[in-house]
Amino acid sequence: MEQMAFGLTYAVPAFGAAISIAVIGYSAMNAAGRNPEKINDIRTLMITAIVFADSLAIIALIVAIVGKLL
Repeated sequence: MEQMAFGLTYAVPAFGAAISIAVIGYSAMNAAGRNPEKINDIRTLMITAIVFADSLAIIALIVAIVGKLL
């Protein structure tokens, strides 16, 4: 049961981060298609948003490891 809890502690936030990164990428490509001359600004904002979304998965991994150790 502990192994399943460890897996779910990381799997659920990782799935959420993956979905949010996909939505960010889709929205950025849609914005770039509508306004191609702003591609540099869009790329910067996209990378920043992906970093924030991915940090949730990293925090979930740390919580899962700490929870496993305690």
